Amino acid sequence: MAAPRVPIKFGVSIGQERVTWPELQEAATLIQELGFDSLWCHDHLIPSDPGLNQGPCLESTALLGALSVMTKDIRIGCMVAGNTYRNPVLLAKSATTVDIMSGGRLIFGIGAAWFEQEHTAYNFPFYTVRERIDRLAEAVEMIKLLWESDGPVSYQGSYYSLEDAPFDPKPIQKPHPPILIAGGGEKRTLRVVARWADAMNVSGTPEMTAHKFRVLEEHCKAIGRDPTEIEKTVSAAFIPPEKIDEWDEYMKRLAVIMPDATEARKASAVVGDMDVIEEWVRGQVEVGAQHVIFTLRSPYPFDSLRKFARKVMPKFK
Repeated sequence: MAAPRVPIKFGVSIGQERVTWPELQEAATLIQELGFDSLWCHDHLIPSDPGLNQGPCLESTALLGALSVMTKDIRIGCMVAGNTYRNPVLLAKSATTVDIMSGGRLIFGIGAAWFEQEHTAYNFPFYTVRERIDRLAEAVEMIKLLWESDGPVSYQGSYYSLEDAPFDPKPIQKPHPPILIAGGGEKRTLRVVARWADAMNVSGTPEMTAHKFRVLEEHCKAIGRDPTEIEKTVSAAFIPPEKIDEWDEYMKRLAVIMPDATEARKASAVVGDMDVIEEWVRGQVEVGAQHVIFTLRSPYPFDSLRKFARKVMPKFK
C-alpha cells in the first residue's frame, strides 16, 4: 500500500525592496486570502539585488510586527534574519514579541548573512565565512537557552556571553518558535542545521536540492538525530510570464556585476507559465521538499499568484 500523501505547504516572500507600505499591505492581504501557508519578508537595510542597491527597504523586525497584527492564520517569518546585524539577545526579544503579537505564528528564520556591501555601508563587521557560520551556531544555541530556560541564563561562548540574564516574557510556542536556518553550505552550514534547526531552507533545481537533503541526512546521522525532525523548505524566485522580461534584464545585469553567481541564480528561479511552475514544484516534492516558498519582487505578479493558488496549489494539498 502506498504511503499517504503529505500535504505540501506553500509560502510567499514579499522582499520589501523599492516597494511602498500600501503595496506591502495589499500583497500580505492577498497572500493570506489565497490560502498560502506562510508569509515572509527578508532582512536587508538596503536593496540587495545586484546593481539595484538604491531605494527604500523597510526593516524586517518592525515589518513582522505589523504583519503579525494585520494577518490572522498564516504563518509569518523572515527569510532570513542576518545574524551579524543584531545582538542575538535583541533578535530573540524581537522574535518573541512577534510570536506573542501573532498568537504563536512565528517561524524564526536566521542565517549567517552574506551581503558584504551592506556591512561595509553601515560599518557592520563582515567576518570570514567560517566565522559567520560559527557565530550563527553560537547565536542559535544562546537564543534557545533564553527561550527554554526557567530562570536567568549564563552562557560563555567564543563570541557571545550572558551573565545571569533574565528573559521574560517567553514565546507562546513551546518550547520555542520553530527555528529555520537557511543556507546550503555542505561542510559547515548544513552541519549547523542538523544540530540546531527545526527547518532548513535551500534553493536550486530538484537535483540540487535532493543532494542537499542527502547531505543533511548524513550530518544528522553523524550526531544521532532523526532527519525527519527537520522540515525541508525550498525557495525560488517566482517568474511567471509577466515577469520574464524583467528577469532577463536582471540576469544580464548580474552577468556583468557578479558573473560567478549567474548559474546559481538561474537555478534558484522557476521561470515560465503555470505548467512549467507546476512541474518544478512536482520535481521538488518528489525529492523530499515539504514547504515551497516563492520570492517576489515589486511590482508583484498578483494575477499569476492568483492563478497559481487556484490551479496549482490544490493539486499538492
